[in-house]
Formats: sequence, structure tokens, C-alpha cells
Amino acid sequence: MTQSAHFHLPSGERQLFLDDTDIAQSDGLVTTFHPPEKKGPVIRRIPSIGGYPEIRTAPAWDPSAQVWKLWTVCVTPEELQGQAGMSGYHESPDGLHWSAPNTQQVKFQGSYNNNFVFIPMGDGGTSEIFGAVYDSTDPDPARRYKAISFTRVPVQSILFATSPDGIVWTRLAVPPVSSQDEPNFSFDEQRHQFIATVKVKGPYGRSHALTTSPDFTHWSEPELVFHADAQDQEEAKTIIGRHVADPTRQQPVFVHPEEWATDVYNFAISRYESRYIGFATFFYHTGRAWEGRNHDGFHQVQLAVSPDMRRWARVGNRQPFLAPSHLNAGAYDTLQMMAPSRPVLRGEELWFYYTGLKHRWPPENMTADRNAICLATLRRDGFVSLDGGAQGGILMTKTFTHGGEKLYLNAVAKSGVITCTLLDAAGQPIPGFAPADCQPITEDSTRLAVHWQGQERLPAGQLRLRVYLNEARLYSYWVE
Repeated sequence: MTQSAHFHLPSGERQLFLDDTDIAQSDGLVTTFHPPEKKGPVIRRIPSIGGYPEIRTAPAWDPSAQVWKLWTVCVTPEELQGQAGMSGYHESPDGLHWSAPNTQQVKFQGSYNNNFVFIPMGDGGTSEIFGAVYDSTDPDPARRYKAISFTRVPVQSILFATSPDGIVWTRLAVPPVSSQDEPNFSFDEQRHQFIATVKVKGPYGRSHALTTSPDFTHWSEPELVFHADAQDQEEAKTIIGRHVADPTRQQPVFVHPEEWATDVYNFAISRYESRYIGFATFFYHTGRAWEGRNHDGFHQVQLAVSPDMRRWARVGNRQPFLAPSHLNAGAYDTLQMMAPSRPVLRGEELWFYYTGLKHRWPPENMTADRNAICLATLRRDGFVSLDGGAQGGILMTKTFTHGGEKLYLNAVAKSGVITCTLLDAAGQPIPGFAPADCQPITEDSTRLAVHWQGQERLPAGQLRLRVYLNEARLYSYWVE
């Protein structure tokens, strides 16, 4: 076997199997892709305000207020539209039960008792909060919240704002970054990097470019990083054909087979443990709508992974991470959805907040209650597992150095067993760390310490990890 350059395991950073970058050998193991479990709506339309609530962001935890905060878009009342764009502001103590506090900022129907917030544009207009993060590293309390918005005036671009509380916002005198609609935004706090994607034209329609900033002021020139490809176009014909032939699916209003195709409606990048992950909302065009306006169709969300935010690989062989629900499920996401901006770690689960929509173009039976903010959950690190059956399987990593003392696994072995061994850089067993020295793991936990008899600390230097799985499943490994 050819020896590859070693990699480093920082303490506490989990290594997942979204790709095979760290894997030197895998025998007898099956790679399994795990979509999240849908839990249903958590924020619905407020009838007294109207609109159709959507999100392009994830909740942010405010440590001083001890609440989660979330901002919706597409809720500006018709009476206030024009130059005005407003977001709905929501709070929750647990991420499940959300309130709409009176922010006392916008007069609507004779009252300031509503949950509207906005970014002032300086010309009397206002703009929505498209994405917001909490930055605990900023020494200025007035800049703890940071947000991007989208404007079409004077040209299509994203702009930037800060806030002390997520309610009162100040636009920054930062040059706008060119973008069509559908930008997305996240913050890699460990590397102190602000990440935004902007929509651009690509080889197959809607595509997405990356821009980053170390200080929320100076942004890199956007570079195209993600778009649909020829394989997506071929698969789209099958995916659309299957959808429109299924009577249990919400049907688009316009269906023209000669126009069937797909592009990437929205692309959200965030850091998760040792990788960058991307949620790509693919739009499946079923036919051009009336008067030539845009297209009708539906969405599916795919998961992608990258070491550097520029080179992307699809996870799960392009299977949907989120797909439209069936009509009999009582769900909102029966036709369209907007992907999660990033996963939210809650205990030993990942929570994904996304937009679910019953319709794109209004059918005859469309009701006002057509949108909701929905939640789906997944085991921590649970995107992909390596599974060993009754015959057993073996995983061996590439050579690594590490910054920890103990090894941990996220695994399921309650009906089987897992053992581990450590090898040196040449692939030779290290005395005291053989399979026979390893205490067998027979539990199901997101945090399983690996113990070798008489050994309290991992050896220093370059190592390889070999994991034996029998009727067991492995999600991740790491050192502390």
C-alpha cells in the first residue's frame, strides 16, 4: 500500500466519514447515508401580520439572554412593501417553542405591537435579515450580532449590518458584494472566518460563489464553487418523472416535459467538525409558468462536503438529505423547501431548521397557511456511518499525529462488538494497543471512550487506527 502524507487530529475535533480522505483501508464495511428525521413545523404564519415566513439562517443562541433567536423573511405586509423589507423576530428557550416578541420598531395597522425588525438602508428604506450569527469574539458589545441582507437597489448585492441584541440593527459602511437573490451566511468561530455564498449564473443556471472575511469588513472576491452538472440534468428527468406520476405528491401547476432540468437554488456552507459541509437546494424545473415568469417545480436538498470550501463532493451518492413530504403526512414541505443554513448542536443531536412550502405557484386550492419553519433532527455526527455485519469489517485510517491523550468513538454496538488497535507509521502493531488489549465496546453512545488494558494515554508520534466492527456501526472518532 502506498503511504500517504499524514494528517493531524486536533483535540476534540471529530473525524467523520463524509468522504474517505482519512481512510487508508476499508474491508467488509458498508457506507450508509442517514437523512434526518422530520419533526414538523415550529414557527407558522402569524395571521394578523400575514406574509409567508421563510428562513435563510439558523437560530443563534444568546448566552446573556439565555434564548435562541431567529429571523424570518418574506413577511413584509403588502401595505408596507415598496422600499420596505422586514424580518420577523422570534425567540425560544428550547428551540421548539417560539414566541414573537413585540419589538416596538415598526408601525403597522396603527400599532407598534409586532415582531418586525429591519436593517435601515439610509435612504428611508429598510431591508430584511437574510442571515445572522452571534459573534462572541467581538470585543464591542454593539457588534455581537452580525447579519447579511440582499438588496436590488441600486444593483443586486448583499450588504452587512451589526446589532447588540439582534433587534436594533445598524448597516455598515462596507462595500456591497454582488449577488443575485438567495445568499447564505455562517461563521466559523474557531477559525474566525465569516462565510457567505452569493448566487451567480453558472453552466446550468443558478450557481453559487464563495466570499469570505476575517473581520466582517474586508470580503474576498466571489469565486464560483458549486453548480449543477450534466449528471444532475440526466437524473432530473427521472426524479421529476417519478414525482409527477405519484398521486401522493403535491403536484406543480405547470408541467412541460421538454423543459425538465435542475439547478441549485440555494447553497449554504458551514464548518462542521473536521470538514466544511454544504446544503444544496436543488430546484427541479417542471415547466415555465404563466406569462413566461420563472419556472414551476419542486426542491430537494443534497449534502456536500469539502476540505476547503472550493472542492466539493456529493455525500450519499446524490441521495436527498431532505425531500418533499407526501400529501398524507400533514406536512408543509410537500413541494418546496429551503435548506438548513447550518446544523445546530443540541445535546447529542443535530437540529436542522428549514423552510417548508406547500406550493410554488398558486393552485386553485391554495390557502394562506402555505409556509412554515420546520425542524428535522439527526444523531450527532450521524450523516454517514460505516457498518460491519455478522462477518465483521475493518477500518484503517491513514497515518496521523494527534493533540490528545484518549481516543473516543461515536458508535452503535449494542448488538455486536467493536475493538481497536493502534499501529505505527509503518503499519506495525504498537505493544499494549493490540485488539486483545482493547476492552470490547458493546454500547450505543455518541461518546465512547476506548480503553486498552494498562494503557492510560495514547502514544505520541505518527499512528494509525484500526477499528474492528462486528454487527456494529461507526459514525466518528476523535481524541481529547
